[in-house]
Amino acid sequence: MKKSVVAAGVVVALGVCWMGSAWYTGKQIEPKVADFVSSFNQASKAKSSKMGMTLSYKDFSSSLLTSHFQVVLTFEHGIEASGIKAGQNIAFNVDVDHGPFPLSSLAKGSFGPAMAVMNVSLVNGEMTKPLFDASKGHSPIDANIRASYDKSIATQIVVAPASYSDTKTTFAFDGGEFNASGENSLLTDAQINGQLKNIVISQDSNNVKIYSDSMTVTSTGHKVDDNITVGHADVSLNNIRLNANGKDLVQINAFTGTSTWELSSDKKHINYTQEYGIKDLIREKQNLGSGKIALALENIDPVALRELFTNYNVELSKAIVANPALGEDEEAMGEVSLKLLQKYIANLQKSEPVIKLPISWKNDKGEMTGNVNIAIADPTKAKFTAGSLTESVDQNVKTITANVMLPLDVITYTAKQVKLANGESDAAAQKQAENEVKNLTALGKMMDLLSVDDKAAKLDFEYQQGKVVFNGKEMTAEEFMARGGRFLQ
Repeated sequence: MKKSVVAAGVVVALGVCWMGSAWYTGKQIEPKVADFVSSFNQASKAKSSKMGMTLSYKDFSSSLLTSHFQVVLTFEHGIEASGIKAGQNIAFNVDVDHGPFPLSSLAKGSFGPAMAVMNVSLVNGEMTKPLFDASKGHSPIDANIRASYDKSIATQIVVAPASYSDTKTTFAFDGGEFNASGENSLLTDAQINGQLKNIVISQDSNNVKIYSDSMTVTSTGHKVDDNITVGHADVSLNNIRLNANGKDLVQINAFTGTSTWELSSDKKHINYTQEYGIKDLIREKQNLGSGKIALALENIDPVALRELFTNYNVELSKAIVANPALGEDEEAMGEVSLKLLQKYIANLQKSEPVIKLPISWKNDKGEMTGNVNIAIADPTKAKFTAGSLTESVDQNVKTITANVMLPLDVITYTAKQVKLANGESDAAAQKQAENEVKNLTALGKMMDLLSVDDKAAKLDFEYQQGKVVFNGKEMTAEEFMARGGRFLQ
């Protein structure tokens, strides 16, 4: 499946670059393709340690209205995470209908002028054979790319029905379609949407299967400059059923993932949010509610972030090549990874980013929430007391805040719904839920972890420069640690 994703990305990228010039006849296209191949390889050679890819083309033929050729992308160093070995390649058949009235567009009833229309299909080869096998001999992806004279681009990618399997898991679907469009250059401004239909995920080790009516994708992106790209992406698995031995255990209206990149207020840094959500978790006809969890990173230096991702991956790959045994030794690999992170993460700290971890769960009675916020310090500017218990923390962290809000009627209703799903009667479920919440809040008060009133149980924590405020009570970090030590005795 990872190779299919790589192939789809290459289809779009190559189409975008080739369509960037005004082609009118077959005589003009070959020099443009040759120029693009040369430019690509020069860039790859200049960054060989990072890219390690070589592009070539062959079997070129053309006429006044059409052209055909094959493009081959070779991965010199391979891509371990995608299962691509060094020296393997992906080949594409490319058929171009030239403007101003491409024949393939006319055949589909589209009579508007266009610079060119290109159809790209994957070639069955050593690397791509598993993809063709998974899609029963059909090309796993085919793309139709249309370039207008204003250099805007529209791409349609058709995904064939397929069943991808590894030693443990099978991922199958009934095909799908994705559409991408952009102004000026698809790599600068892009909109993508599409879906896969009727997804089934199963494992050989058990009889559990996950069914989903569809996976939908919507994405927008805008490249501000060479270092900053902003945008929004939504992925949703819809109408999910978790089934064991032919019986539905759980239904979920939707499982969602959302990624957002946006400029911070100073227009120099970026804010990133990754959020996951569950909409309507249903068990035995009881709606247990909906929830969200997110990771937000604010005020990130995009240059430092790019350096971290690029150099970390390059140096880790070099370490594995130099010592292949690392791949079999998780502890040694962890030590190498940690050292590399420490090496580059200091540059990220200079912008003093903020990490936020919000979580929530809601039902018909209301919402439970929890939040953790960590303001990172620049070690070169941080204030700390040398030799103190919190010296290492204060060198790297400005403040830490955490809070939990548990409305009593919400947690009682949640507990009741779980009891009902387990087969309890309404009266028994209500009584058991009330007793559980009463015991929970009493324990929290006794251990001095929660503040409780007649409406909610709460926890509030704030740390700054060796000082702690816990549920409204001020204390030193040493005193707070001593309180925590009581629970471990």
